[in-house]
Amino acid sequence: MSVEMNGAASSLFPWPPVIYGSAVVLAASASWVSPWRYTPPDFRLAAIAAGIAITACGFGALLAAGRRFAANGTPVPPTRPTTAIVTTGIYRFTRNPMYLGMSLVLAGLGVAFDQVWFLLALPVAVLAVTKLAIEREETYLASKFGAAYVAYKSSVRRWF
Repeated sequence: MSVEMNGAASSLFPWPPVIYGSAVVLAASASWVSPWRYTPPDFRLAAIAAGIAITACGFGALLAAGRRFAANGTPVPPTRPTTAIVTTGIYRFTRNPMYLGMSLVLAGLGVAFDQVWFLLALPVAVLAVTKLAIEREETYLASKFGAAYVAYKSSVRRWF
């Protein structure tokens, strides 16, 4: 699960989808066992609409990022070796649009379902992905691509 510098991937385990998937399952389970609502009834419909919009933005970021990877011929799974630094499209604004997208989906679900558990799971998931995936990926990319990645890293924010 460490960063491999011999051309292998940055991780031997797909941390981000597992972390965000687990966060959704745990938040949904907690919501079922002990619902914790926060939206006043008069604003419920607006919250559902906002949650759907946030979730859609998250899926949009995931789709845009995946398309940029495909256009640049580099694989999406973090367990496969990166073949290129992607700096166009959504990658002009964030170095991690896939993780940002997953975060937006998690937040959007919390807003749409009016459940605090999803919103409490969000910072935990972000911290876990940062420590278990992003920091390792940054080390891997700096080692593999050198100055080109360091320059990109210094000009584009990690999250947004």
